[in-house]
Amino acid sequence: MVETHIVGKQIQLIMSPNRSMSWQTNKKILIAMFVVNMTIAACWAWMGAWMVLPFAGLEVMLVGIGMYYVSWKLSFKEILLIEEQSLILQKGVYFPKQEWHWQRDQTRLIRQESRYRLSAPTLKLQYLNQQEEIGQFLNRPEKKQVQRFIEQLGIPVIHQR
Repeated sequence: MVETHIVGKQIQLIMSPNRSMSWQTNKKILIAMFVVNMTIAACWAWMGAWMVLPFAGLEVMLVGIGMYYVSWKLSFKEILLIEEQSLILQKGVYFPKQEWHWQRDQTRLIRQESRYRLSAPTLKLQYLNQQEEIGQFLNRPEKKQVQRFIEQLGIPVIHQR
């Protein structure tokens, strides 16, 4: 998912993976699964198969851990802050864990075609001898959108095969 925001003289390009459900929706599904699972397990326990209860709880717990992990991984964001003279790239989940500050006039976008026809190209920002890939999680149309946006800002794009 690609969003653009203009805040004063600063342009923000926010890139994040597509999320089918929020964490709130995941919790509702997990609670519904817990209720159904525990109802069935309680019926089995009432009939004498009480060993079903701990395994039913363990199953829901493991599914919950998996859902949390996937939701956490999909909370990743890359933010490109573009000002008159500078360009700032931030990457992180809840706050920027990595940050790069570059001069805008010496920054280039390198578009490297994929070996496979239907795969998305690789986009890298290059400043002097530093290169950092952006939008690894974006699909082909979203990467085209990012490339067009960066081209409109006057940052040169270098095509590689």
